[in-house]
Formats: sequence, C-alpha cells, structure tokens
Amino acid sequence: MQMQQKIAAFVALSLFLTLSSSTHAQRSRDRKKEEKESPQGFTSKLWYGGGVIVGLGGFNGYSSFNFGLSPMVGYKIVGPLSVGPRVAYDLISNKQRGFKAINLHSFDVGGFVRCRVFRGLFVQGEVSNQWFQNFDPNTGDKFSDERVNQRLGAGWNFGSPGGSGSEISLMYNFRIANDINTWQTPMEYRFGFTWKF
Repeated sequence: MQMQQKIAAFVALSLFLTLSSSTHAQRSRDRKKEEKESPQGFTSKLWYGGGVIVGLGGFNGYSSFNFGLSPMVGYKIVGPLSVGPRVAYDLISNKQRGFKAINLHSFDVGGFVRCRVFRGLFVQGEVSNQWFQNFDPNTGDKFSDERVNQRLGAGWNFGSPGGSGSEISLMYNFRIANDINTWQTPMEYRFGFTWKF
C-alpha cells in the first residue's frame, strides 16, 4: 500500500513538473515572439526617409531647373515627435539670356524636428549649413558661398504608421526669403518616401 502511494506521488510529481516546464517553455516562446514583433531599443525607434526635389522657374530672362536628393533618418523621441539628420545634394541648371547655361552644385547638412499632428499631417522645422555655388548675373561667373538655412513647413505622409509610405511637403526657407541678392525662391516643394515613420 505504501509502495502504491509512493508510485502515485512520483507520477503526480512527474506530471506536475512536465506540465509546468511545458507551460514555461510556451510562455518563453510567446515572449520571444512578442519581442521580435515589437523590439525595444535604439534601432526600433528609427525611421528612414528620402526626398526628391524637382523645380522649374523663370523670371526676367532667367530660367532654371533644380533636381535634388535628400536622405534622412529620424529618431522617435516620444509619441509623434522625432528628430534626426538630413543631407541634401542639389543640381541647379541656370540659363540667362546672353550667357551659356551654368550648372551649380549644392551640399546641405543639418538636422530636423518633425511632429505628426493628425493622421498623415506633419510639421517640420530644419536648420542646416549649406555649401553652394552661385553665379553673378552680370558676368555669368560662378563662385562658391555658404549659408545657414532655417526652414519651416508641413506635409502629408501617405502611409500607415510604422510601414512604408510616400509624402509631399512644402518648406519655406527664411534665410533665402531675407536675402535680397539671391534669385532663388524661398519655397521648396518636396516629394519623398518613408519607412517605419
């Protein structure tokens, strides 16, 4: 009789240990799966984007064509607010009556702050240092220059949060707007793509 009780206790203990280790293993797998689906850490808060600028303009004997690329990486600080670096390269082709066409290059490095306001609507501010080529409209000669840009604008992202999307935005450059010696317009129209924004 005592032997049967010992065997029954041993079987019950074995079943208990087997079930509890199986349950623990299942919980462990669920936790690992959950961590994979929603990872925590620095890289999980990053989003990526790239913009394209295309512009045409003309005024009083001048015509210009602008093409640019601008990759960016954002870090989600809290909720809808993110910050990050942005780099831009622009090629501007100018034609002035009486002069041959001139190609000007520009390199812009800076940072941005972006806040998602409502669904896909966002506002963005930027500060950047720009090294660029310009030309003298009287002689057509090229020269190099530098300026600090301050931009403010808004846009719309066509995509679900955390997935891929495309966006359009309109930025206003206060530095160009206040420069009486430039032929450039302060308005920038941008088209871009995002991932994980």
